[in-house]
Amino acid sequence: MVDLDLTSARSERVAEIRRLHDRRHRQTRGAFVVEGPAGVEAALGPGVFELYVTAQAQERFADLVGSVERTGARAWRVSEAVLTAMADTQHPQGILAVCPLVTRPLDDVMALVRGQSRPLVVVLDRVNDPGNAGTVIRAADAMGASAVILTEGSVDPHNGKCVRASAGSLFHVPLAADVPIAAVVDAARSAGLIVVAADAGGDVELGTMGADAMLGGPVAWVFGNEAHGVHADLAAAAHETIAIPQFGGAESLNMAAAAAICLYATARAQRGR
Repeated sequence: MVDLDLTSARSERVAEIRRLHDRRHRQTRGAFVVEGPAGVEAALGPGVFELYVTAQAQERFADLVGSVERTGARAWRVSEAVLTAMADTQHPQGILAVCPLVTRPLDDVMALVRGQSRPLVVVLDRVNDPGNAGTVIRAADAMGASAVILTEGSVDPHNGKCVRASAGSLFHVPLAADVPIAAVVDAARSAGLIVVAADAGGDVELGTMGADAMLGGPVAWVFGNEAHGVHADLAAAAHETIAIPQFGGAESLNMAAAAAICLYATARAQRGR
């Protein structure tokens, strides 16, 4: 039962939640904001610090609110005005949670990767569009990826737009963020991964026997910055560059769309389908 009320949009607690929309404050506090019932439900596994819910949403999502409270999280009933003041969107659907950061040290993530027979690691290289990053995290989750690594210069995966675009998947896939490119290369090599970079001018075409053979084992896919592509150091470390064949009139593919296609092809190759 939610028994704490928060009625003033000018309260310090509301201001504190608003500050969590800033990357530096998220890092300092070790927390970020998740909006909407789907995101809050996905956050239940890793944990929730605080829950804020309107009276209408408390009734509508009673089971979810109860599940959050059973984890020991503190819950506040708030007005629509208060929730809107806290949220990063205009329509947070009456419920918002503050959760611990989900990223892990690179060594911890790679320890999980090494325990798998055919891992699939996704590397986002200086990807700064939060919608693209979140969509790739979602696609990586759907295709059974072992981990997602974001290099230095990439968007913070706890960014509100990235969180929403991931549709809860950032709670399912091990994530490392702000990783130096040299550390990514060393980690991939030490884990025995075949590093492949997505490149419109790549030497091998996706969907060919050569590409399938390469993608059937332990793989690290590198997807580069939307404007500048893969960093030269990562491109040099790649065992191969792979291009997606195109048959229509589009000049290019959106980075997230290209990543989804590549990850689907890899999942098929690894599972012998």
